Amino acid sequence: MNNVMNNAEEALGDFVDDFTDDVDANAEPEEEESGEDEGDDDAEDDASEVEGDEEEGEGEEAAEKPEPVKPPVSWSKEDAEIFAKLDPAAQAVIQRREAERDRFVQQKSVEAAQTRDKVANEARDIIVRQHEEFAQKLEVYARSITPQRPDQRLLYTGNQDDIVTYHRQQAAYEGATAQLQELQQQIAQSQQAANAAREQSQHAERQMDAQRLREALPEWFDPASTIQTELQSIGQELGYPEELMREASSTDILALKKALEWKSKADKFDQAMGKKMETVRAAKGLPKMAKPGAKPSKQHMSAVGKEKAWARVKASGGQDGSAMADFLGL
Repeated sequence: MNNVMNNAEEALGDFVDDFTDDVDANAEPEEEESGEDEGDDDAEDDASEVEGDEEEGEGEEAAEKPEPVKPPVSWSKEDAEIFAKLDPAAQAVIQRREAERDRFVQQKSVEAAQTRDKVANEARDIIVRQHEEFAQKLEVYARSITPQRPDQRLLYTGNQDDIVTYHRQQAAYEGATAQLQELQQQIAQSQQAANAAREQSQHAERQMDAQRLREALPEWFDPASTIQTELQSIGQELGYPEELMREASSTDILALKKALEWKSKADKFDQAMGKKMETVRAAKGLPKMAKPGAKPSKQHMSAVGKEKAWARVKASGGQDGSAMADFLGL
């Protein structure tokens, strides 16, 4: 046992000597270089002050020379030259007011176009209803006209009055038949006019709908964009048949775009939750922490014992052989 402790003490003594030699070799003389550092710091401070003054001067020059304000695009060359001579504050006011005016005119132009299209569409709807109502009235009147052929036996009774009656009935029959044919032609023309007005109204409505979609979703009309494929995919998931997708309105397309955005957010949320659950599942595989009051394990006791033994070794400067033996587990 004494040999073991002597060997441990010699090993610890060599380790301490090597450690102190390394510390002494790596130590740097701080007091001798302090003067040089202070001089360098003063030079750097002076240089930074000069650079700061230069930067402040450049900043003041930049502040004194603001960027020139461009005249409105619609102004002529002569007006632009006069504009360039104005005070920058006045130029800024004029530019702002011109921009506000342009936005106002554009907004009112869009509203006027929408109102014009709405009125024209309503007028076409009224024309459609008028043609349809007129055709219905003609059909009712045509059904009330039922031409009856005269009885041919009136010609063979030998009575002159019967012959006259037959000819009168024949004339009435021919007149009623011609009138009925004319009514049928008018009914057909009214129906054709109603159909043409309805098709024109539907075409105008499709154009208005396409314009609304162009303003709300311009990438829909971009051949390089994949938005159509993406919306068709989400439409199939929601149960939209292919023929209905081809006739989808701007309202349907914008609704599908909103659904696509919601789906994208949901997918991102699912991915984030999946990563979070992976962390939770990984944490479940870690060793459980000891509860307060529970009996510590042998590994824990061994680690605590070695830590205490090493503290005793350092406190004794390597002179405590028993502490070194405990640390080495001898």
